[in-house]
Amino acid sequence: MTPAPAPTPRLHPATQVLATLCALFLVFGVSSPLVPAAVIVAAGCVAAASRSVRLRTWAATLAFVSLPVLVMTLIIQGLFYPGERVTVLWSAGPAHITVEGLAIAVQLWLRVAGTVAVSALFALGSDSARLFDALVALRVPVRIAQVCASALGLAGQLGAQTRALLAAHRARGWDTSRLRARLTLLPGLLAALFTGALVQMDQRQVTLAQRGLGHVSGPGARRPGPLQDHADSPVQRVCRWAMPVLVLVLVVASSAHLLPLPTATRILEVLGV
Repeated sequence: MTPAPAPTPRLHPATQVLATLCALFLVFGVSSPLVPAAVIVAAGCVAAASRSVRLRTWAATLAFVSLPVLVMTLIIQGLFYPGERVTVLWSAGPAHITVEGLAIAVQLWLRVAGTVAVSALFALGSDSARLFDALVALRVPVRIAQVCASALGLAGQLGAQTRALLAAHRARGWDTSRLRARLTLLPGLLAALFTGALVQMDQRQVTLAQRGLGHVSGPGARRPGPLQDHADSPVQRVCRWAMPVLVLVLVVASSAHLLPLPTATRILEVLGV
């Protein structure tokens, strides 16, 4: 039985790349924590409606990366905030919870979580060919597009190789479900993955050079065409011009205090903290 073809994303890859970059710029350009929170919610809605991204995988990636960061920021900023003029909520020896420390911890964690949410959405819904076509369409130098596309493709292959190596060790009698066994196998796995990554990068470079992509620099050079067929529309082309302008306006308005969004400290005060 012939397997069903993979679902094709609706957005042009250039639109997807620009939307990701604009979201990241908003997360770090606007000081209010409402912006990264809105970005996380929007990324979750897109993951739920996407035909190429599984919501469970996206949520697991977000939790795996952001939850340890939340614990660390709460410990470092929430319990050991170094400020002098602070509002202490709880104290025990050198540790004390302050409103200012919690505000910084919340702001920092939301920015990290927003970055992870947007990046995971892009990585799970794209492949190296789509990324290469997007960067070429955005007039990025071809050598940089090659490196970025190779890095994205290499990340997926490393995950597949890790699963294959663990399966091989299970076939040899290792109980890879146990943490102690995984830690024992970790040095060998890392050595195999590092060697495989170097070999694959060398093979990719040779392949690209044979296809003529290594000689496309210079004013008179001919840029390569897209590797895949992508649906585009006038609406998306307009959005690719409008999104950066809108984001820049929002960031400038926030820097000039013209954007009436509450800070993390103000939100904690409203919540009664």
